[in-house]
Amino acid sequence: MKLLVRLAVIVGGSLLYPIVLNLFPSEDANIGAGLLYFGLLFVVSGLWGLWDGRHAEALSPVFLRWTVVAIVTGLVFPIRIWSVEGVDFDVLWSDLAFLTPFVAGLVLAPAAAGIAIGKAVGSSDRELPRSTPQHPPL
Repeated sequence: MKLLVRLAVIVGGSLLYPIVLNLFPSEDANIGAGLLYFGLLFVVSGLWGLWDGRHAEALSPVFLRWTVVAIVTGLVFPIRIWSVEGVDFDVLWSDLAFLTPFVAGLVLAPAAAGIAIGKAVGSSDRELPRSTPQHPPL
């Protein structure tokens, strides 16, 4: 369930990209909207990874979850571009080879850093005593 929620938010956000493009109409390439999308992807992945790492019992399932989210997000973006713009298969293969790893890295790198930082902060909080210390009998 946690995987599906993250996929819905991250991939759903990338499906909202055309709406952002319409906010900044331009005849040329709209670099501002792309940079805004990449920045939001980076920040959301990092903060959510931080939260996941802080609340994780074990790191491997959390990291695996974010790896799947990164791969799916990386694949969705070029396929969406190809389906909307109707470019040929050579452009699709090029986007899959170069854009997919870039977008996947924008998700996985900050999420992995957030997971590690969250786990470190979360584990140090768990080590603090939560009750009054016991005194040895005299």
